[in-house]
Amino acid sequence: MNLKSVDLNLLVAFDALVTERNVTRAADRLGMTQSALSHALRRLRTMFADPLLTRGPHGMEPTDLALELVQPIRGVLSEVHSIMTTRVAFDPATTTRAFNLSMSDAMSIEVLPEIVRRIRDSAPKVDIVVTTAGPRSTCARIVDDEIDLAVGVFPDQPRDVRSCELYRDTLVCVADRRHPRLRRGRMDEASYLACPHVTVAPNLDSGVQIDDILAALGLERRVMATVSHYIAVPGLVRGTDLVAHTRRGLVGLLRDPADLVAFPIPVPVRVPELSFVQMWHRRHDRDPGHRWLRDLVRSAIVGAGGAAAAARGGPTASVGQEAGGGPSRVTARPARRRV
Repeated sequence: MNLKSVDLNLLVAFDALVTERNVTRAADRLGMTQSALSHALRRLRTMFADPLLTRGPHGMEPTDLALELVQPIRGVLSEVHSIMTTRVAFDPATTTRAFNLSMSDAMSIEVLPEIVRRIRDSAPKVDIVVTTAGPRSTCARIVDDEIDLAVGVFPDQPRDVRSCELYRDTLVCVADRRHPRLRRGRMDEASYLACPHVTVAPNLDSGVQIDDILAALGLERRVMATVSHYIAVPGLVRGTDLVAHTRRGLVGLLRDPADLVAFPIPVPVRVPELSFVQMWHRRHDRDPGHRWLRDLVRSAIVGAGGAAAAARGGPTASVGQEAGGGPSRVTARPARRRV
């Protein structure tokens, strides 16, 4: 194949067609007419000597060759995008750029308000879309360029993904302040194990598996209720004999925290800290707009983390830096299903 005859716009059309699997939607996405995109598809089929997309029961289906080409072509387009954006001036005050972020519901409660406030103050025309997904799904979406930046606990990060530690937090137990098994605001191991537990699953904010720690000690707890969001925990714990685990940084942000008491998990081993990072693909390393976003998120979390630490009477969380203006790698423990 003569590279001089390759039109980069055809690769953009290929990516849209494989993603949407519908000519009409792909054309709308690219701002093209259906006839123009159909012509591009014919050129792609000639170029690769393959149908690439065929009609199926649920719309257009990519051929085996098309599936093989998806990631390499997206990689090429991402590299071109990276090269172009490094040469484009970025002015937060005037840019109309949109960013896709990912964080858990708990993180949204804790730090998203401060992030949004700072964006509104410095970049009033910037839009953000915030979604929630598990660590593995988030990593895949970072690689596929569906997410610009993710904040959370992300062990086992794939190649070409960068991360910078933002802060650390610890897990604590939470119970109703009038819980019959509490003694001076704490609970011993026997009482802790005798209580029914609430757990959050999938837990997107923890690389710590309490059940593994207990099993290693020959202990076991009873999980009575499993919920999908941290926001449900206070209502289940309040006025009952249930106990739950949550991050210390969230305790002061839960509804009516005066009704709850937080205390250390009563096991005779040290529970590992949680390392929270911001994560992005290396294609965005030199993107001035993305660097601005990373700096804003980091500074926002300093503000939000400092306020949370002051509220709970603890030290301000340590904040990671991108040494020398570049990213730093973070290692973390493997993610588990529930806490």
